[in-house]
Amino acid sequence: MTGERSTTVAGRYDALLLDLDGVVYRGARAVPGAADTLDAVRRAGSRVLFLTNNSSRTPDQVADGLRFMGVRASPDEVLTSALATADLLRAEGPAGPGEATGRRRTVFVIGERGIRDALAAAGFDVVDGEPPSADLVVVGWDRSVDYPKLRTATLLVERGARLVATNPDASYPAPDGLWPGAGAILAAVTTATGATPTVVGKPAAPMFRAAVARTGAERPLVVGDRLDTDIAGAAAMGWDSLLVFTGASRPADLLDDVDLPTYAVPDIRSLMDDVPAGTFRPAAPDDAERVALLLDASGLSADGVAGRLGSTFVCDAGGTLLATFALLNEGGHGLLRSLAVREDVRGKGLGILATANAAMEARRRGMARLSLFSETAEGFFQALEFRTIPRGELDPSIRESAHAREECAASAVAMVRDL
Repeated sequence: MTGERSTTVAGRYDALLLDLDGVVYRGARAVPGAADTLDAVRRAGSRVLFLTNNSSRTPDQVADGLRFMGVRASPDEVLTSALATADLLRAEGPAGPGEATGRRRTVFVIGERGIRDALAAAGFDVVDGEPPSADLVVVGWDRSVDYPKLRTATLLVERGARLVATNPDASYPAPDGLWPGAGAILAAVTTATGATPTVVGKPAAPMFRAAVARTGAERPLVVGDRLDTDIAGAAAMGWDSLLVFTGASRPADLLDDVDLPTYAVPDIRSLMDDVPAGTFRPAAPDDAERVALLLDASGLSADGVAGRLGSTFVCDAGGTLLATFALLNEGGHGLLRSLAVREDVRGKGLGILATANAAMEARRRGMARLSLFSETAEGFFQALEFRTIPRGELDPSIRESAHAREECAASAVAMVRDL
């Protein structure tokens, strides 16, 4: 859903929906360049909304924390999973969907100030202790959770309370390691009750719908560091996404995922760079000449391009071919070849996304391994967790392929990656 081509990534969208930890900051320090980049984004006219699955803090607390790190932010630029949860439940009405009005719904909360304040402000009665019944049980991140809270939440769900989760995060990234997150707490209740919760935070849709409601965005870009929440959530909404490598996900992780970002970049500073969208499509007959020219310019053999066009994929923008690769089926084994990126856009993630698309397509075709030969890019593929292998240990169909026997110099290194 990329908008009209702009010289910057940010300029192609009317709102940027930014994850926080791993994108804007790590621990208690801003990511290098984050403050200046976000200032430049605002000056260029893009709307900024910070999204966090952490339900424990209020928007004021989040904004204060950002400003302490030198990142300009106001509370109305912050959407927490707590606020999104309150938005979702408030939209159903005080008494809930399909129920008689005239009373406020009661909510038992496992969570901290952020979710408790959000629900109270939305008009719900937050009940404590051991109430005999409640309309809702809302579970968020709670550093004071104990067995009595879990027991009460379980009993209330068994008695008919609807179970709602602010977010499904299994862990919380703390300075000394991973702590149990809201999803881990939720698991105790769902395991005991067998209930299926309504999940609000990323990657679930309610969080993103709340973001659009706040920004009025028609072409949002999701910026995140996690494939399983930020990128998967954007894909489910049909939105473009930008993955940064300053947080949880690494380039090699893309080869194991089914939801790929539109952009894969080192850090948030790329928002103000002219990074092309890394969207690949099957090659068409009229792409043959352009593919051959790109392979020639990259020092790769263009022989037989027309014959393998049905196995070729391309990435283009404005009629210009930016990248290409071919995925051949050799006896049921995947052979990646002819991967080329135009020289002026190298280093902007297209090579990573090309390889990730090849891996995704290989899995779709039932291939369990991806093989290739490389003379100059061994380090690049090693970073994507390909390993070198003696040619004699290759799958026979790969080892005896025309590409291996006739087109690859003996000096080319054989590499494989299990999928």
